[in-house]
Amino acid sequence: MGIHGLTSFIYDNPELLKNYELHDTRVVIDGNNLYHYLYYSSHVNHQYGGDYDHFANQVRQFFGVLQECGIESYVIFDGAYETNDRKLRTVLARAKERIHLAAFISQGMKAKVLPILTHETLVNVLTELNVRHATTSFEADNEIAALASEWECPVISNDSDFYIFNLTGGFIPLDCLSVHLHVKKDNSGKPEYKYVEAQIYHTDNFVKCFTGISKDNLPLFATLLGNDFIDSRVFDPFLASVKLPMEQLNSCKRHIQIQRVLLCLEDTSTTQKVLQRLSRHITKDKWEAIEQLIYNSVSGYCKTYTNLASHFGDSSLITHSNSSLVTYGGKALPNWFPMAFHKGQLPTLIANAIVSHRVILPTQVESMKQLSAYTCCAPLRHIIYGILLLHDQCDKSYEGTELNKDTCIEEWNREVKGQKRLLVKPVFSLTDSKPLPHLDSIPELPIEERRELLMCMLECDKSKLTDLPDELTLVCAAIIYWVKHAQPQVYYRHLVAVLVSIIKLLIIDTADVSSSHNVNQDAQTCDGKNSSGDHEFIMISVLGKECPSRHVVGARSRLHKFTATPTHNAAHQFDASIVHGFSQFQACLREIMYLNKLLLVPYTCPGPAYIFNGTFAYQLCRELRTRKQPDLFILELLGRSSVFATFYNKFHAVVLENTPSEFFLQENSARSRKKEKKERSAKASNPVCDSARIKDESHSTSRSKKAKSTIKIACEVNNKFSGLTIEDDTDSDVSDMEMY
Repeated sequence: MGIHGLTSFIYDNPELLKNYELHDTRVVIDGNNLYHYLYYSSHVNHQYGGDYDHFANQVRQFFGVLQECGIESYVIFDGAYETNDRKLRTVLARAKERIHLAAFISQGMKAKVLPILTHETLVNVLTELNVRHATTSFEADNEIAALASEWECPVISNDSDFYIFNLTGGFIPLDCLSVHLHVKKDNSGKPEYKYVEAQIYHTDNFVKCFTGISKDNLPLFATLLGNDFIDSRVFDPFLASVKLPMEQLNSCKRHIQIQRVLLCLEDTSTTQKVLQRLSRHITKDKWEAIEQLIYNSVSGYCKTYTNLASHFGDSSLITHSNSSLVTYGGKALPNWFPMAFHKGQLPTLIANAIVSHRVILPTQVESMKQLSAYTCCAPLRHIIYGILLLHDQCDKSYEGTELNKDTCIEEWNREVKGQKRLLVKPVFSLTDSKPLPHLDSIPELPIEERRELLMCMLECDKSKLTDLPDELTLVCAAIIYWVKHAQPQVYYRHLVAVLVSIIKLLIIDTADVSSSHNVNQDAQTCDGKNSSGDHEFIMISVLGKECPSRHVVGARSRLHKFTATPTHNAAHQFDASIVHGFSQFQACLREIMYLNKLLLVPYTCPGPAYIFNGTFAYQLCRELRTRKQPDLFILELLGRSSVFATFYNKFHAVVLENTPSEFFLQENSARSRKKEKKERSAKASNPVCDSARIKDESHSTSRSKKAKSTIKIACEVNNKFSGLTIEDDTDSDVSDMEMY
C-alpha cells in the first residue's frame, strides 16, 4: 500500500520532518502496517513458519513503553476486500509475489514472507494488554485519517499515503519512532513526564517547502504518482513532456517523476486544468475510464467521517444499520456479525467470503513441488463457506445449480509456483447429514451444542479427549485433524515437535521461577517472555498441580539449544519437507480457530504464541531424525521424573489414540539416508548432465535389445548458461544467490 518512492523523497528532504516528543496523547495506529514492521524490524525468524512467541514479546514491549508515556493507543486493521475490485489487480500481484518469495526461502535463499498467524497473534496480545483495537469494513486508511482528525492526534504507520492526508495531529512514520523510554526533567532536575522520541510530518511542512502546491492538490499529486488504484505508467507520456531544470535531473528516476508532478501542479492551479493537459497525452478511447479512476483516487483521500469513535465509545452502536458490510447478494447481516467483526473477533477471511465471495490464501514457506499446504484443510473452509452462503441464499436450493460466483466461493491458491483460481462449492451438511447452522441461529445455540457441532466438523470424538484440560481440547483436535488429513503425510517426528513446542510455550516458558535467581541466565529468560498470573493459572490448570522450580529451570536449559537459528550449508541444507509439514499444521490450526470464532468461541484456545515456534519445531524435528529412540530422547529433554514428562506422556497418548501409525510417513533407515545424501552430493557436483544421465539410464534395457533410443540433453547445447537452473527439490541445495 502507498505511493512508490514518496517515503524516500520525504527522507531526502529532512526539513519535512520535525523532532517531536510523543507523550500523554491518543495515537491511531495502522494495525496491518504495525505487525509487518514489528515482525521484520525485530528480526523475528520467519523461514520456518513463525516464531510467534518472540513476536508477541516485541508487541508487549512496544505497547508497554507507549503506556508508560501516557500514550493511549487505538489500533485499526484493514477489513474485507473492496467490493468494486479496484484493488484486485494489486492484491493478486502481491499474492503472486509472495509465492515467489516463499519459493526462494524453500530453496535455501533469503527472502521475507510474513507467517500466516501474525495478525492473530497481534490481536491476542492487544486483548491481553487491554489495548483498544477495531477492524474497519474495508480499506482502513481513510478511517484512520478521519478518526485521527476527529481526535486531533497523530497517526502512526509506514504507509506513504498518510503523507497526503491533511492530518491535524500529524503523521509519525514507524521508522521515525524510537520506542525507548526518556524522562523530561525541569530546571531543578525534577521529572516532568516520560516520552519517546519521534519525527512528525504535517502537510503544512510540505506546502511550505514546495510553495507552488496547495493542500487541496496533494490528493491529485498522489494520484499522478500512481498508487494501489491507478498505475503510474498511465501518466508517463504526460510527465515526460514536463521539462525540469538540469540540477533536478541528478536524482533517481522516481524522484525525477515526483519533481515533474510538483512542477506540473505549480504551473496549473486547478484539477480541471491538469486533467485538460493530461487528456492530450491519452487516447480518447481510454480517457473516460482513466478520468474516472483519477476522480475515484482523489476522492479516496478526502473522506472526513468515520463511526469508529462511536465504536470505541459504545460497541453496541455498530450494527448492520451503520456498518457497510452486506452479503454478496446484498442481504443485511445479523446484528452480532458486524459487531464481532469490527471488534476484531472474526477474521477477514470470513468477511471476504460472505461479502465478495472471494478468498485469497496467503502462501507459506513450503515445498513448491507439493500441493499447497492449505489443501489438507480445504474441507474446513468448505464448511465455513457453507455457513456463510446459507445466510445469503437461505430461501434457495443449491441442488443442481451451476457452479458460478453466485453459488460458490472464488478461491485463489498456490499451484506449483503460480496462482490458481478455483470455484469452490460450499458444504451445507456434515457427513452424518447434520445440517449446518444459519448465521441468525448461532447466538441462540447452547454452548454444548456448538461444541458438539465443532467436534463433528473436525471428525473428532470428544470423549477421547477428556484426559486433557479444556484449554487444550481444540488444539489437540487441530493436531489430530492435521495428522489425518496432511497431504503429503507428515512424519511422527513432526507430531512430537509440535507437542513439545506446546508444552514449552504454554507451560515451561510461562512458569514463575522468580524464587530461583542463581540459575543460568539463558534458561531463566524463557526467550524474553514475561510470566503473568493468567499464564500461571493456565499452567496449573494444564498440569493439575504446581510445578517445582527445579523442573522448570532444568527443562528450559535443555530445550534452549533448539531455539537457535539454524546455520545452512552444504552439509546442513534447508529441509523444505520439514517446514511443509508444519505449514500444513498452521493452515489447519488457522481454519479451526476461524471455525471456533464463527461459532462464537465454544472452546477457549491459547493464541499462536503459546502453540508454535517454527525455529524450535524445525530444530527439534531435525534432531529427532537422528535419534533411534525419539520418545526416550524427549523424556530426557523434559526431565524423566518431571511433571512435564508426565504431561507429555498423557498428551502424546491422547493424540496417538486418535491417529494410528498408518497416518504417518515411515522414516528411512540410516543406510538409506546416507545413500540419499550421497546421491544429492553427486547431483550437486554435475547438475547439467544429471538429467541426461537419468534419461540415458532409463533406456538401458531397450539399448541392450538394440532398440533405438533418444537421449535428451537437459540444457541448450549452444547456450553455456542454460544449465544454471535452481533445482526445486524437497531437500533443496542452498544457493549462493540471496534475495532480500
